Amino acid sequence: MTAEIITIGDELLYGQTVDTNSAYLGERLTALGIEVKYKSAVGDDVKQIVDAIKLAMKRSDLVITTGGLGPTPDDVSKKAICDHFGRKLVLYEDILRKVESWYAKKGVEMPAIVRNQALLPEGTRPLSNDWGTAPGIFLEEKEKLFFALPGVPIEMERIFDNGIVPILKERIPSGRVIAFRKIRTAGISEARLHEKLSSILEESGDVGIAFLPTSSGVDLRLTIKSNNPTEAQRKLDDFEKKIQGKLEKYIYGTGEETLEKAVGDLLREKRLTVAVAESCTGGLLGKKITNVSGSSDYFLGGVISYSDELKMKLLGVPKEVLEKEGAVSEKCALSMAEGVRRLTGADYGISITGIAGPTGGTVDKPVGLVYIGIAGDEGSSARKYVFTKERELNRELSAQTALNLLRLELTQS
Repeated sequence: MTAEIITIGDELLYGQTVDTNSAYLGERLTALGIEVKYKSAVGDDVKQIVDAIKLAMKRSDLVITTGGLGPTPDDVSKKAICDHFGRKLVLYEDILRKVESWYAKKGVEMPAIVRNQALLPEGTRPLSNDWGTAPGIFLEEKEKLFFALPGVPIEMERIFDNGIVPILKERIPSGRVIAFRKIRTAGISEARLHEKLSSILEESGDVGIAFLPTSSGVDLRLTIKSNNPTEAQRKLDDFEKKIQGKLEKYIYGTGEETLEKAVGDLLREKRLTVAVAESCTGGLLGKKITNVSGSSDYFLGGVISYSDELKMKLLGVPKEVLEKEGAVSEKCALSMAEGVRRLTGADYGISITGIAGPTGGTVDKPVGLVYIGIAGDEGSSARKYVFTKERELNRELSAQTALNLLRLELTQS
């Protein structure tokens, strides 16, 4: 079974709303063994929607649209569906009663226009929506399946999981899977990864491998299509072991595990603590660490020392270091890491100081120059990096790099 996803709404084309719906649907459909072949976005225009549905129904077994099912005049998806399938809108009394009940439970008078939610294309099998007023739509024609869902993500997701998944499971050949494995790496470029894995790529067989760069590193996605779920997982396991043998220290997790979670697990396992001293990242490193529930087990706190004065007063950075070397320097990073460790009593102190940009750079110290320091029982060290000219990306890369340096330190200790 092949699938196509159509997202509907001018706001998607204008860039005012980020499309998370198609990502969710793509992931869930693939997990069911359904291959998503196409994805498109169209505006709130009846003809555009009709054209998109017509093409999708011609080339795919399953079509899902999201958006445009509201009660106001700009919601035209139902009109387009009727035009394509040659049906008329009819009132579904049971849907109307449910919508009225939805408003009654909230103690709010129902606007008259909301009655339009109960108008559905003739022959629709409504899909219950307990999280809003727009029901999902299910039509079947010539052994092809068509679903229309609301654009509100929480409503779309719940209707898909509770209404569409059971329908699809009845029609998917038993055992058919598209199995994935995500291996997460840090501290190595995409090109270097490919170089290290080149000798085993030719041995991958029916396991596909993709390199997916992110701000935190490069993810490796392994994919296999099979009618035997057990065999598929075995092949993924075998190939993952080959990759682990080649990459060793660069792998920090699998699936959706984050770098901060991996670092936190190591700190908890070793019963160690960490504190941070940040300048150009403005608390981002501390935020990442505390994104993990239970991080209070190992994170003691941090200092955001943006000014030179606070670097001296709170972290004990020597005045002569700031005068001779500057705040963005190896010695300053070392002093900051040692200072926050001394201040908090943590096992490890991590520091970040740099020029995030887009202003503030010089010939000797360009935008993107960052020093990251780490202090522990075995001594202190600092590393120099030159990232990009983009402020937010520099901050993100700095925080992620600091986390990875701590991870490497912990795996070696």
